[in-house]
Amino acid sequence: ESITFYHDVIKMAPNIHDAYIELGELLAKSDPIGAVAVYSKFPFSDPPSFDDAYLHGEIIRLLMSSTSYDDPRLVTSMIAMGQALGIGVLDRHVSTLEAKFKTGLLKQIYAGIHGKPVDDPGLQAFFKLKCWT
Repeated sequence: ESITFYHDVIKMAPNIHDAYIELGELLAKSDPIGAVAVYSKFPFSDPPSFDDAYLHGEIIRLLMSSTSYDDPRLVTSMIAMGQALGIGVLDRHVSTLEAKFKTGLLKQIYAGIHGKPVDDPGLQAFFKLKCWT
């Protein structure tokens, strides 16, 4: 029943972070991917705000915990969080993705944070340095 009320609040006030956060928290333990779906429905600003970064952080946490590394929402949220808070906040997740040999994802994320295409010559040198080739 409370889930229905949160959905109603989201319909009435779609730009309020709190409704998404509270509904996501209700779902996170029993249905983490459902919580990701709730968080992903938020109309994020461009560039992402500090408040947006919280939702993106929850998306990242839940997807990484469920080893859903290839979920496109992971890349999108990591880019947004890196833009809002800086790339350093992603270090632990970058290390996990490196250990899983997800270099293609890491290139997309790093390029997206910097607003450049993956094939940018400056980024290619960095990717070689990181052994993301």
